[in-house]
Amino acid sequence: MSTNMSEPLDPLQTHSRARRRRARRMLTQLRADERETFLENLAQIVSPNVGFFVFALLAGLLIGVGFRFEQRALLFAGALVAHQMGPLLGLALSAVTGSPRFFLRMLASFAVAGLLVAVTAGLAGGLATGSESLFLLAYGHTELNLIDFGLVMLGAGLIAYYLAREERLAPLAGAAVAYELFLPLGAAAIGLLRAEPDLWQGAALTFALHLAWAIVVAVAVLAALGFRPLTGASRSLVAAMALMGLVAILSAVGLGASVMAILPTPPPTPTATPTPSATATITSTPTITPTATITGTPTKTPTPTVTPTPTPQPARVNNTGGTGAVVRVASDPLGAHIGFVEEGSSILLIAGPKQVGETTWWYIRFTTKFDETFEGWLLGDYITTATLTPSPTP
Repeated sequence: MSTNMSEPLDPLQTHSRARRRRARRMLTQLRADERETFLENLAQIVSPNVGFFVFALLAGLLIGVGFRFEQRALLFAGALVAHQMGPLLGLALSAVTGSPRFFLRMLASFAVAGLLVAVTAGLAGGLATGSESLFLLAYGHTELNLIDFGLVMLGAGLIAYYLAREERLAPLAGAAVAYELFLPLGAAAIGLLRAEPDLWQGAALTFALHLAWAIVVAVAVLAALGFRPLTGASRSLVAAMALMGLVAILSAVGLGASVMAILPTPPPTPTATPTPSATATITSTPTITPTATITGTPTKTPTPTVTPTPTPQPARVNNTGGTGAVVRVASDPLGAHIGFVEEGSSILLIAGPKQVGETTWWYIRFTTKFDETFEGWLLGDYITTATLTPSPTP
């Protein structure tokens, strides 16, 4: 009987349980061969398999159908299906350990998965036609939300922590990151297929911002836990952190600039201008007498007064299922959007109602959370007041 001595022994397997826990807490104090073995194990965990790409296809399908029928449950299901965010962790792991080849491999894997999600979601949701397709949930991912931003950072930090400490992928944290990355990506694909630039530009920039900061947070957590470049070149870590920070800053600046650029200019508030209908006339009647005299009797026709426009009627946004509603530049469900009003927001009815087919529209005025006031058309189904009375068209 012979024993195969060519297979190397895993140094971490020979450690006691306490030694292994101490090694994970003090990764920088491991020998070079021990660190290499430990990092190779983590690399195998984050490397995707065929199932990862199959789940990406299924996630894109659920996200597209969820946006199509305004179903949050399907969106959550899509995020849960795509909870294995191994390639994203691989990007952070390769950046913090200074492995360019592994970084490119993880980048290609994540790009393929993102492409599968985008194509599937775009086809499942973007091919919808008809006025019933408003995509309110999709428009909800076109603007930066601090809650979503905090969720993606928290999820990225947790999956990096569990990978380093327990050598596994955290499903719930991965689902949170997938929700904040793949939903804006699916919304961008739908907007691109439907030729709605305000939808696909805003959603794509939200996706880019979330992705950049997710990698930055994961890199920071791994660095705090003791991960360092294997080659001993400390500059690679600094370069990686600087690169990720630069990407995040540029994404944030680009997001703000693009949102301001694509935001339509609100139409001017129509005002009634009085037009004088008559001017004063002077009638002279000369009378010839032995002493010539001229008698003039001027008469002035009064100018009509303008009736002032009634005070706009206050109302509230309701019946949106908690998703809010899109305000558009025209009374058309496919018209470009001016802004987004949340459920329960206070608005003013300026004009309406206007009947378009089987739908009723009101011209409203609303104020955003940044104290900016805009006007546009909103479906009457989403408006609630004590009494909806028609306002004269200004």
